Amino acid sequence: MGYEICEVNADNLLELHRVASTAFGEDPKQERIDDEKLVVEFDRMIAVADGDQLVASAGAYSFDLTVPGNTVPMAGVTWVACLPSHRRRGILRKMMKFQLDDVARRGEAIAGLTASEAVIYGRFGYGVATQFVEAKVRKSGTAFLTEPRASGRIRMVWEDEKPKVLPLIFDAWRRQRVGSVDRSEGRWEQILRDRPYDRRGASATLHAVHEDKRGVPDGYAAWRIKYDGDDDATCIVREIVAIDPEVEAALWRFVFDIDLTHRFVLRLHPLDSQLHWRLADSRAYRTEGVWDFLWLRIMNTPAALAARTYATDDSLVLEVVDPFRPRGAAAGRFRLEGGPDGATCKKEKAATPDLTMSVETLGSTYLGGVRWSTLAAAGRVSGTADALRRADAMFASSPLPFCSTGF
Repeated sequence: MGYEICEVNADNLLELHRVASTAFGEDPKQERIDDEKLVVEFDRMIAVADGDQLVASAGAYSFDLTVPGNTVPMAGVTWVACLPSHRRRGILRKMMKFQLDDVARRGEAIAGLTASEAVIYGRFGYGVATQFVEAKVRKSGTAFLTEPRASGRIRMVWEDEKPKVLPLIFDAWRRQRVGSVDRSEGRWEQILRDRPYDRRGASATLHAVHEDKRGVPDGYAAWRIKYDGDDDATCIVREIVAIDPEVEAALWRFVFDIDLTHRFVLRLHPLDSQLHWRLADSRAYRTEGVWDFLWLRIMNTPAALAARTYATDDSLVLEVVDPFRPRGAAAGRFRLEGGPDGATCKKEKAATPDLTMSVETLGSTYLGGVRWSTLAAAGRVSGTADALRRADAMFASSPLPFCSTGF
């Protein structure tokens, strides 16, 4: 049976939302459609119809992704869903092919997504590029070894001020944090609407801003409070954003000192956070899990590799295999020459490759979140020990790539 890819617009967005909600076991909500209208790009949305019924969905948002030394356009894949009645019929493959062809036509060198399951998107060329930690900290163990040295003050901000202050702080931070993406005005409005159904029984999100001695905002904290009993409160830390590590520590100190709280849950926390090492009792910080977050799919290898800088000056010949799009701009043999000041990457026919990998693996190594030698040990890269050592040094990124914006 054939399935038709059809147009998405304001008239059928609710029906498409019903498809996605059903696939994820959720109740459709008009409020979600109202929020989606703040960020939706209808020309990037895909619906699949079986007769007069919509049965599957996919879409993309236009983001700027921070890479070492630069920011680059990224297609942020979203809304990928299929009705239970239409699984295992090749519909996902059909949508992925259509979508990636569209990304290529738009000239975007990178696509990215967050995955509901870890086994879905590797076959389409996506590799895990960032990870995060979910952790808990008990109140009794929140003393610091060294107190924050940030000057200035911390104050609460309320609804009318949040959209004026928070986006400016976040944008300055995300431009320096590899793996992060921008948040449009519509996305910020969506976040700050803070719908009750997204709170999972906790309070509305509270925000505090740190200001330097001149009164310039340079960091913020966002958290919720959830009561499990009359006097048993958990503080759910949504994010703490600051470029300066001492400002970040000051915001953690502020949050840990909130009265009536007994424990802290860190939902989306960097792997290499300073917090664990700042605590006098390091065991008070308990890692509950390490999870994948941003997956990257390289669409154009020369463009993607030339768009970032590198930790060391070097040259490597890379052979990239792309089974899903074998004739696309990601596949082939390329010579990368790069360093801290920039890079070039061009097709290479004659030279023997130093490293050979799938486009999925290239997506994982692109931001420096995992070492080439680690993936070689796992059987995902082939090359000499010398080439792996040089690639590890060249692609290294510090701090580790981190994305805190879900889509």
